[in-house]
Amino acid sequence: MNVNSNRIASGFRARIVRTLIRLSIFRMTLVLFKNPLRAYRVLQQIKKRRARIFGTAYIKRYIRSGGKYYFSDTIPGWPSRSFTSFVKAEIDRVIHTEKGNLPIHTVIFAITNRCYLRCSHCYEWENISATDALSLAQLMKIMKDLYEMKVHHIQLSGGEPLARFDDLLQILQSSPGGVDFWILTSGFGLTEEKARMLKESGLVGADISLDHWDEDLHNEFRRNEKSFDWAREAVLNCGKYGILTSLSICMTRSFVNEDNLHVYLELAKEWGVGMIRLLEPRATGRYSGLDVGLSPEQTEMAEQFFVEVNSSNKYRKYPVLMYPGYHQRRVGCLGAGNRYFYIDSIGDIHACPFCRRKAGNAVRGKIEPALELLTERGCHEFAMNVGD
Repeated sequence: MNVNSNRIASGFRARIVRTLIRLSIFRMTLVLFKNPLRAYRVLQQIKKRRARIFGTAYIKRYIRSGGKYYFSDTIPGWPSRSFTSFVKAEIDRVIHTEKGNLPIHTVIFAITNRCYLRCSHCYEWENISATDALSLAQLMKIMKDLYEMKVHHIQLSGGEPLARFDDLLQILQSSPGGVDFWILTSGFGLTEEKARMLKESGLVGADISLDHWDEDLHNEFRRNEKSFDWAREAVLNCGKYGILTSLSICMTRSFVNEDNLHVYLELAKEWGVGMIRLLEPRATGRYSGLDVGLSPEQTEMAEQFFVEVNSSNKYRKYPVLMYPGYHQRRVGCLGAGNRYFYIDSIGDIHACPFCRRKAGNAVRGKIEPALELLTERGCHEFAMNVGD
């Protein structure tokens, strides 16, 4: 099935890319500090922080897409204006570590209340509706505010963002440049023609939900018998037009064992995706009030799988793994106005999709005061280390 135009750079090529990225970052720090020793120390701090997030001393492989190299679904590709902005923000964090007034890398923005699935774990469940709460004008107002904040990585979600396809295109086309756009999608109706239009409008990546390698079990979890086919076709069509693809899985207790993890990885490789996002279930949305967390043994198994796949040469031709729970347990929550925050489908501002305690509304008020409140509160589950 693999017709994906994304390519994995590993081995010698990955070493060259890694060296060039480090040199570009060193040049940025040297311009800022005018001192080679200080620039080197800052670079080492950034490198150490990255290793604690990705679980390996250095990046083993990169995904090449659209002439850029990626190693995360939340970090812009290199070389690009958005990557430069990202690095400058990280340098700023090394210099200024006060709580508050920290640069925001990423915003997750739910642009629609509509969805055609009834997923078991839906975090936006309370807001799902047959009609949208926010008008296109209100969406654009929020986007304008995000551009003024110089956010360089925006993930458009829902609901199902493809249910609002024409407005989605207008949002993408509104970008002033220097912003990486992703969609978080079930793959619903992502035809070849829509993939082409999304790419031409500026979409960089698509994070496509696939919660099991078994078609029937995925469809049961998503409560739609077509869901697996939608995801597969979305990956195929995105690959034809150079849209970077990632699979996103909610790792339930019934899923997490050695066999399932490795079969899922093999399927992702067969489909030609660049990355996999490993998410842990949280007691929010449709899971609210339920005991859904992984056992300590399953958490350890998932973490070992994450580190092994990202660091072992045996997996140099496999997708890169992302695992927010891993780095949250080591450097604290990166949401809550630290590096990212979440705007839901009615415009309310939250620490992240799983921390549903609004700090303000992006339509009725300013975003900055809400961010101050978010950083003051922190994450409800993970300690937040703003200096990391």
